[in-house]
Amino acid sequence: MTAILRTARLFSISLSFPLALSLLVSFAPLADGAEPKSKYFYDENGEVIREEVDSAGSGRIDVWITYRDGRPILQAVDTNKDGTPDTWHHLSADRQVERTEKDSNGDGKPDAWITYQQGVAIKAEQDLDFDGLADRFIFYEKGKAVRAEESVKRDGKITLWLYYDAAGVLIRDEEDNKGAGRPTLFSYYLEGKLLRREEDTKGSGRIDRWSYYDKDEHLIRREVARKGSGRPDVWASYENGQIVKQEEDILGQGRPNVAYFFQVGILSRREEDTQGAGRPDLIDWYESGKPVKRQQDTRRQGKMDVATYFRDGNIQRQEVDTKYEGRYDLIRFFKDGRLAREEYDTNGDGRPDVWVSYDETGEKVLQEEDTDYNGKTHARFRFAGGKVVSKELVSEGQADSPPRLLMPKIP
Repeated sequence: MTAILRTARLFSISLSFPLALSLLVSFAPLADGAEPKSKYFYDENGEVIREEVDSAGSGRIDVWITYRDGRPILQAVDTNKDGTPDTWHHLSADRQVERTEKDSNGDGKPDAWITYQQGVAIKAEQDLDFDGLADRFIFYEKGKAVRAEESVKRDGKITLWLYYDAAGVLIRDEEDNKGAGRPTLFSYYLEGKLLRREEDTKGSGRIDRWSYYDKDEHLIRREVARKGSGRPDVWASYENGQIVKQEEDILGQGRPNVAYFFQVGILSRREEDTQGAGRPDLIDWYESGKPVKRQQDTRRQGKMDVATYFRDGNIQRQEVDTKYEGRYDLIRFFKDGRLAREEYDTNGDGRPDVWVSYDETGEKVLQEEDTDYNGKTHARFRFAGGKVVSKELVSEGQADSPPRLLMPKIP
């Protein structure tokens, strides 16, 4: 049995600062009457080279603007009010933002960058492990994200690709989770929610696992191709995140011939069509994941004729329909996993009339018979080495000699 489970991964493309800035930030009067205050610094020629701004009128500088040839080229902003710049806007000649940098962890170094064209974002980069190298790249068209790439292991190798619709909603992502140098996991989304996954689990270039999800992104079905044919041979169903049924094609017929049933994620029953006849001829029952009963159709004719019972995983009793008439006429008892005793109803009256005992090595040592079918023992035979060594007539009856019964051999 193959357990087949995987959880959905969420990915955000949003950055913590604006993706489009068309003009240098202006400072409007504040609601409480306070106004932004600016202080200018000049060179020896009287040209402004720097401006410091208290944008909130709080008495604290939070914007620094650098000038060249009389025009602003860089605007540094303290967005978290700690007295240190954490965002930098690089400006073009017409005062449009060309590039923005952001320090999100307060170490004084940029870890996110956005590039603009005519004031509209075209590319964003993020350093997710703060080593100075970009790990995530986001690409824009008309200011909206259409694609993203990420180095999941932060080693400079791109292993995750994401694609978005015109509204910027994720529709597909591809991941190389096998180190194959190409995508091996494909996830598909509907309205931003995970809908389906396809995976090349062996990195062979062929999809061999398919997972399907409901509207709440809960796994509801999974299919697996274990033999590398590209065709599913395992089918699993899930409810509330737990497996409830798994079917397998172990005969290579293209259809299930083994089925596992689960309750609260624990195996409760197994059915197998061992001959590929289209119906189960072997059924195993479980409690707390341990076998308690097995039913078999040993003649493959559509009727169960052997029932075997277990306790703590060890065989305890076996019932056999030797005549294939729909009732069990032979009962076998086991001790420590070995056959210890048998009872056989030879005439179909519902009562045993032959009793056989075995020693610890599995050798038959005693057979008792009720030859008149009145519930009493009439003959007793003792065995050694598989041969009768003594015969005892316990009471008057139609005792045959030698023993009249050879116990059926059951698979």
